[in-house]
Amino acid sequence: MFKNLSIKQKLASGFGAIVVIIIILLALAYNNFTRLSTANEWDKHTLQVLLQAREIETALIQVQNSTRGFMLTGEESITKPIPIEEDKVRHHMAEIARLTADNPAQQERLKRLAPLMQTWIDKVIHPLLEKRRALNQQVGVSQQVATSADVLNGAKTITEVRQLLRDVCDDENRLLAERSKTSSDLSQSMMLLLVLGGGVCTVLAIVIGTVLSGALAGPLMRLSAVVERIASGDQNARVEVDSRDELGQVSAAFNQMAQSIQDNQAKELASTNDLRAKVDSLLGVVSKAAAGDLTGKITVSGDDAIGQLAGGLDRMFENLRALLNNVQKAGIQVTTSATEIAASAKQQEATGMEQAQTSVEILSTTKEISANISQLVKTMEDATSVADYTTHATADAQNNLQRMDGTMQNMVTATDSINAKLAALSEKASNINSVLITITKVADQTNILSLNAAIEAEKAGEAGRGFSVVATEIRRLADQTSVSTWDIEQMLKEMQSAVSASVMGMDKFSEEIRRSVGEVRQVTNQLSGVMDQVQKLAPQFDMVLQGMQSQAVGASQITETMMQLNDATQQTVESLKSTSEAVHQLQYAAGGLQSSVATFSVAS
Repeated sequence: MFKNLSIKQKLASGFGAIVVIIIILLALAYNNFTRLSTANEWDKHTLQVLLQAREIETALIQVQNSTRGFMLTGEESITKPIPIEEDKVRHHMAEIARLTADNPAQQERLKRLAPLMQTWIDKVIHPLLEKRRALNQQVGVSQQVATSADVLNGAKTITEVRQLLRDVCDDENRLLAERSKTSSDLSQSMMLLLVLGGGVCTVLAIVIGTVLSGALAGPLMRLSAVVERIASGDQNARVEVDSRDELGQVSAAFNQMAQSIQDNQAKELASTNDLRAKVDSLLGVVSKAAAGDLTGKITVSGDDAIGQLAGGLDRMFENLRALLNNVQKAGIQVTTSATEIAASAKQQEATGMEQAQTSVEILSTTKEISANISQLVKTMEDATSVADYTTHATADAQNNLQRMDGTMQNMVTATDSINAKLAALSEKASNINSVLITITKVADQTNILSLNAAIEAEKAGEAGRGFSVVATEIRRLADQTSVSTWDIEQMLKEMQSAVSASVMGMDKFSEEIRRSVGEVRQVTNQLSGVMDQVQKLAPQFDMVLQGMQSQAVGASQITETMMQLNDATQQTVESLKSTSEAVHQLQYAAGGLQSSVATFSVAS
């Protein structure tokens, strides 16, 4: 399935998988961060409930202390904080009821707590204050105004109130412990998620880089090796095609080109062998005829120049055989009248010599025509085959290389785009790092403030105990924030290192692609050189033209020679007419003539 994808689809699939893994990792991290923020908000909520409970208890203690002081001293100024503290109690009760609206158990405790506090204030505190004010108007009355029943009644109520407040605080402390554990678990899960996610992204990047390197570099190396084998003379070398991408298409086209070259060479060799066989056959028959054996048969046929030449030679040999047969017949008829035909015999001898010379010229001219025609046919076939094949193959190769060049340019553009996105990701990580530095500073300041608050709370004594608890929790939260911020900073550094390594790998990959583009352009220039060699075929066609001109001259010579042979034959006919009356006297001369003609073999 992966081999059938194009190079662009392979790159998009590989880097798309990495991007998807990163997006999933970020989504999971964001989810954990949201849950951690929610847990922190709940911790803050619990601390606020505890603070409100401590404020209520502090206000009740202030009311109790002010009442006791007024009962002991009778100073009216001591009662001034009591209404203020009562308002604080009501205010903090309303606030804690609002904060615990989602906790039914706490709401039930608060429903019991509010009437108890109001009853204690209305039934114990206010009556004692009224009694003490009434006594302040009397002279000589004892300072002791509260009975033992009043004291016991108030102590029982305030004890129950404090117990309810402790229950509220204990429940909130339990919730705080549970939520702190949840926050710790979320922090650990976030760290594990980021570590595992970073490892998965790194392994996936290595695997995808290895697969893409094998899918791109392997076919190029195989193609280069086959080109070197063909250049060294191994015409049977072929590229193994195992994919359907652009490199697979180039390899398949290269195999077709190599097969076409091999087929054309085989056709050219077969044509050359056939032409050589025909020429050898004609030369054998002509050589036998030159030696006096006219029985040879010409078996070469066809519509080409060699076939036409063979037909002409065959007709010439038939005419010569017919001529010799006529001479033999005439020799029988001229066995007498040797004296009357002596002059004619001399003239016939001269004519025969002229005919022999003419035959020699015809043979020479025929051989020249044969050689010219053989060279012409071979040159024409070579020039035609090489020109046609080279033109088509070079044009196809140039088109394929141009498409490969465009594809590799697209790969370079896509790689540059990925580098830009990785750089943007690194910049975002740097921005997050600056935010973490700010958070770390805030945590340090919070820790210092919580320490100061704890010191102030210790100075305040019992009244600052609740605030001391809050300061302790704030300091612990600041410490956790510092630790978490340091962990996130380390993970961001690892992420930046991985992104930098990816950018370096992509730069190296881009450089390899650009080098491949240069090699493709070099091959294109070599093909341009092949086109120049094709253009140099014009001189070969000039050679063909010269051969054709030479053939025309030879044909003219044959025509003139044949005309001379015709004139000589006419003279022979005239001589034969003059000697027809003395034919009976030529028997002796005819015997000699038959002996001369017997050297030629004309039988089939």
